[in-house]
Amino acid sequence: MNIKKVSELTGVSIRTLHYYDEIALLCPNKKDNGYREYNDLDLDRLQHIMLYRKIIYH
Repeated sequence: MNIKKVSELTGVSIRTLHYYDEIALLCPNKKDNGYREYNDLDLDRLQHIMLYRKIIYH
């Protein structure tokens, strides 16, 4: 799944997804063209990140 679809599905901004990749919190595979490709494990990890953020900030 590409980054735009992940952003639309989860409500997490593309910039935030890029940041998570930058700090190695979420490391999707990259295609030959450099585009990020998210799989089910990445989406599961992102759900955990979102849950932890909610717990910490609420």
